[in-house]
Amino acid sequence: MPFLFWILVALIGAGIYLLRHKDKRGSVAVTTVLLMFWLGIAIGIASIFGAAFHIFDGKETAENIGFVPWNKTGTYAFQYENAMGDLAIGVVGLLCFWIRDRKFWLAAVIFAVILFWGDAIGHIYQLEKYDNHAADNSGFVLWLDLLNPAILIVLYWLSGRKNPALSESGSS
Repeated sequence: MPFLFWILVALIGAGIYLLRHKDKRGSVAVTTVLLMFWLGIAIGIASIFGAAFHIFDGKETAENIGFVPWNKTGTYAFQYENAMGDLAIGVVGLLCFWIRDRKFWLAAVIFAVILFWGDAIGHIYQLEKYDNHAADNSGFVLWLDLLNPAILIVLYWLSGRKNPALSESGSS
């Protein structure tokens, strides 16, 4: 469950950041910091690692999702394409540490919502249509694909209430 690890790192990182920045103690500032760390680590770094698993350990990753039998022209092609989506949202999420513009963050949230809820629909389809109960199809990954976008939406909405730390123009 490497994704749970990245969620914990994001929460710990946000906590350390808030301890070191005493000016970020209001509810809006706290949700903004949580959103930044959720985008940067729980989505960003976690997705980059997910991309690496799809590329460098594609066979085992495919088997854990329930996509067998393995073949280089079918299953691996899917793994590589899926990795590029993970890598893209990973880089965008990680950039949220440096690009602190609400419009950029909104684009990152929209990207993540489409990607992960789309993945969840695929997992549910595989579960229902093909009775695919593989660990990375109907287990924890499915729940993350459902919950991560919801968490992002809530944090983005909460962080937008009169937030002096992030302006529409991107200055911090």
